[in-house]
Amino acid sequence: MVNYSYQPIENQHENMKTSWFKPKIDPKLLKNLMKRRDGPGWLNTILYFATLFFTGYIAYLSWGRWWAIPAFFVYGTVYAFANGRWHEYGHRSVFKTRKLNDFFYEISCFIAYFEPVSWRWSHTHHHSRTIHQGIDYEIQVPRPSNLVDLFLIDLFGIKRVYFEFKKIFFHSLGIMTPVALDCVPENQRNRMIWTSRIFMAIKIIVIIWALILGSFLPIMFVVLPQLYGSPILQLTTMLQHGGLKADSWDHRESTRTFLVNPIHGWLLYFNMQYHIEHHLFPQVPFYNLPKLHEAIKDQLPAPNNGFVDGLLEMIPAIIKQSKDPNYYYPKKIPT
Repeated sequence: MVNYSYQPIENQHENMKTSWFKPKIDPKLLKNLMKRRDGPGWLNTILYFATLFFTGYIAYLSWGRWWAIPAFFVYGTVYAFANGRWHEYGHRSVFKTRKLNDFFYEISCFIAYFEPVSWRWSHTHHHSRTIHQGIDYEIQVPRPSNLVDLFLIDLFGIKRVYFEFKKIFFHSLGIMTPVALDCVPENQRNRMIWTSRIFMAIKIIVIIWALILGSFLPIMFVVLPQLYGSPILQLTTMLQHGGLKADSWDHRESTRTFLVNPIHGWLLYFNMQYHIEHHLFPQVPFYNLPKLHEAIKDQLPAPNNGFVDGLLEMIPAIIKQSKDPNYYYPKKIPT
């Protein structure tokens, strides 16, 4: 979800078309689907954090034993999926109240190594410029694709965490990055600077705490999970747009819906596997996306039937894009 090479503002497209494809749907049904309820949001949030603490406790018990590797991988995977959670809290669609959404958004951003102010605004741009090269700051698979970066270095989040940390560091010093200059309103930049400083301070405190204890555990639990726990998350987020058409004004060409099991999709990923539906109607809460899918699926490409099926479609397309940046996997659009 990250474009690591920020483009100078002067290189951005000047004429932005704004008429995206919208499917036909009964307005009354859509209005009902957009209604927010606290119950589903609380259920998912409580179960996610309970899973995070439970897997963390198991990982703690495993420290120094052979099964620490699988235990920390499971914990790290759950931890890393906060990367998907900030997204829905950021849309303020999980709960009815703004304060609840913002509270969990801030927590999820900290876990995911994202500065909350700049990411809220850059994500707004992502929805209006989806996979438009040079102007969408959240392109995870650039053209031409670098296979070493995608499937080795950043499979473990190394490049993503480095660039996010770099952004936060610069912002904490009051230095504006291109994404901040382009996306963040001037009246929000001071808040961005202070949230970056708080982020840096907490990470430094955790490292000092580890040094005082003479233990690597605090770093394993707070600093490093976005690295060692990233593989499944990275492949999942790549599936959103990877290998598909760029510079299109039809989300059905640039975005992928893929079906996964409830633990992967509902618990960890807030149903963002229904990604075409989300981009078409971002105001629809995660718990209503399956219903939205059923209502408009006859106007959408058939979803990939599983995580592996999506990867088998995406990975060959990305390999081809490493040689031919103009290539994309052509989704079958209903006529």
